[in-house]
Amino acid sequence: MDSLLDALTDQGAPWWAVPIAMIVGVLLGVFAVRRGRPAPTPVTAPADPQVRAIYVRFLAATDTAHNSIVDVDGDVLAEADLEQALESDDPKLRALARSIVDLDAMVNELRLLAPAPVVDSAVDFFRFVTDSTIDGVHDCDDFRVRYNAHKSAFVDAVRDAHGERRLSSR
Repeated sequence: MDSLLDALTDQGAPWWAVPIAMIVGVLLGVFAVRRGRPAPTPVTAPADPQVRAIYVRFLAATDTAHNSIVDVDGDVLAEADLEQALESDDPKLRALARSIVDLDAMVNELRLLAPAPVVDSAVDFFRFVTDSTIDGVHDCDDFRVRYNAHKSAFVDAVRDAHGERRLSSR
């Protein structure tokens, strides 16, 4: 076997062995080079200060809503609609209505500026708060546990989206 042509025409090796050997060699070379490199880490941009401010305002408004939902009588919540609550003489009911309106506006801002997982968590949190407002709270301890779970999920989504370590132990 003096040449490649002789090797391919000789009966000693099948003709397809040479291309397969070349392909395997190239793949092994690529694998060896890639194995020596560290895995690329995803680069996350730091949160825009404007978006961070919305996150903080959103959490403050949910806390205001939480405190108002607990303080306002469930019968009053069942009878009042949002427009009446905004005009109410009851400062707690008015604060609750204002926080719901503010939360709605902030969820819309987040829809435009925040990553999708943060938006999903914010919408879920907003839905929980508004549903609690409509239904009233009959078990304050259960409400607080569920509220804190939604708040933690929102904070975790924000931290995950910006490459920061989670605060919760989940």
